[in-house]
Amino acid sequence: MPSRSEIKKTAAFIKRLLKLWKSKGFLFVILFLGVYAFFFWASPEILLYMEKEFQQKFIFYYISEPIVSLLKFAFFWCIIVFFPLIWYGVVYFLKFVFNFSKKTFLLFFFLGLFLFYTGAVFAYKVTFPYGIKFLISFRSQDIQPAISLGHFVNFFSFFIIAFGLIFEMPLFIAFLSIAGIIQPEKLAKYRKEIFFVIVVIASVVTPTPDAFNMSLLAIPLYLLFELGLFLGKKLRHKKPQPSTA
Repeated sequence: MPSRSEIKKTAAFIKRLLKLWKSKGFLFVILFLGVYAFFFWASPEILLYMEKEFQQKFIFYYISEPIVSLLKFAFFWCIIVFFPLIWYGVVYFLKFVFNFSKKTFLLFFFLGLFLFYTGAVFAYKVTFPYGIKFLISFRSQDIQPAISLGHFVNFFSFFIIAFGLIFEMPLFIAFLSIAGIIQPEKLAKYRKEIFFVIVVIASVVTPTPDAFNMSLLAIPLYLLFELGLFLGKKLRHKKPQPSTA
């Protein structure tokens, strides 16, 4: 259960956020709409490029599918572009509530950006191409693959964002260690069990069933887990003391 001090700090943070929205919200909305409009305009060209890269023609099954897909695709790119702002808000909230030092704040912020975009690029360049090839490999002379534009946009967007967030695992572990929720030393005793869980997750997330492609995700995930333990041990002494106010 959160302490009374943490509840008060959360309320103060929300109050400050509302004040910022009142003064700068209009500019944020204009900026978001401008970026959204740009990617809505550019989405057809981006999808055309993906058609050529994955060597697969996209089709649609109902009249509104193209426009709905473009709207979703543009929103996905807005998430990618504005993730630094979103992540800054998340890390700043943690700093505000749990009294993180400036050094810890900067570590969480910049390492979080690096891990998210690394996960997104890893998914796009490594895992996703193998998945596409595998999913369309069940073709024959009588059965030819046809990828729905709407399904592709949904699958691609979820896949990229999910991998970006999965790669944030070291920071999640480090934060839980700093907050005193978990102890890295105790967690390290269950390496074998955690490695098994990671392999299971990799087998579920990876579209292809072969061990090679599964290991492409399982090995980086386990290394990220070890990085999380390392960061948790290093930063644990910076656990904030509860306020007596």
